[in-house]
Amino acid sequence: MATVRLRVLVLVVLALTLTAGTSSQSVSRTTTTLSTKPLPVVDAAATPKGWVPVAYGDAQMSVPSTWAVLTHAWCGGTWPPIVRLGVVKQDLLCLATPSPPTVRITPLSSIPARYRHEQPVLLNGIPVLRGPKAATSVSYFVPSLHVELWAGDGAGTRVTDTLAVSPRAVVLASGPGPAVPSSWRSVSFAGLRFSVPADWPVSRTSGAAFGLGTPCATSGVAFPAPGVTLSTDQHRLRPPTCTGESYGYAPQPPMNGAQVDSGGHFRFLATLSFAKHCLDLYGLSACPATSPAYSILVLRVKVPGRSKPVYVSIGLAGNGMVARTILYSLREA
Repeated sequence: MATVRLRVLVLVVLALTLTAGTSSQSVSRTTTTLSTKPLPVVDAAATPKGWVPVAYGDAQMSVPSTWAVLTHAWCGGTWPPIVRLGVVKQDLLCLATPSPPTVRITPLSSIPARYRHEQPVLLNGIPVLRGPKAATSVSYFVPSLHVELWAGDGAGTRVTDTLAVSPRAVVLASGPGPAVPSSWRSVSFAGLRFSVPADWPVSRTSGAAFGLGTPCATSGVAFPAPGVTLSTDQHRLRPPTCTGESYGYAPQPPMNGAQVDSGGHFRFLATLSFAKHCLDLYGLSACPATSPAYSILVLRVKVPGRSKPVYVSIGLAGNGMVARTILYSLREA
């Protein structure tokens, strides 16, 4: 009887999730409407000791620190175990065909045909549809997080078992923004004003960053350390010289941080795709990037009086509340 009740409960939850989850890239334009719906919660306990959380969109999994992570920024040859985040396309920069991944996360918004007759189950407490059984692999469709998971062997299933909500889902969830702690300080730049923890260093530069995150590592995945970078992007910086040995395949631990780029030479290693619906932050229009969607949230912000947009990048780490506080502190200076 308990099993029947659990299956009914999962079916109800999944039905509600599928109804709400087919428009995964819609972002509310208001910050003033109060909502009684609780914010998503990042399950920190889902990350085993010594493992590193890796995020893609609204989903997060954790992997051993010795594993390799492939993203849009790098698709050179490596050996399993591998986690592939998103759709990795080969180009002329690839040194070799990458080995088959052990785990991959890809974006989805509607139910693929292969899952429509499957029974819902709970994976680490999250309702999912399990794909047809295969001898050496398993797949899941996660409607509430708008992704599909695939694991190639026993090691891969141990990773998919760590499935959790990502900090990004917390940051972009509907509802009022949190109050800024009194210990934080205000930073003004490029017509914007926002708040950050008082102990964060603030650096200013006129050179356009070559992507985001750590040079010679999985660029665009995570900031190297907490802090604020303010760039006028008046000239391009020469990209770092990265040898095969210096390229970072290891998972980059998510870091809080903020970066503001105000000039025309701002560059990202992958083409940014932005949501059609934008946040209305007290008169500022902020459109979040939907791809790439790792542990840095990039927003295209239209500032009154400026002809070109300003790009604000916020690190996504921990439970997401530091990033959410920074986002909702954005104002016109």
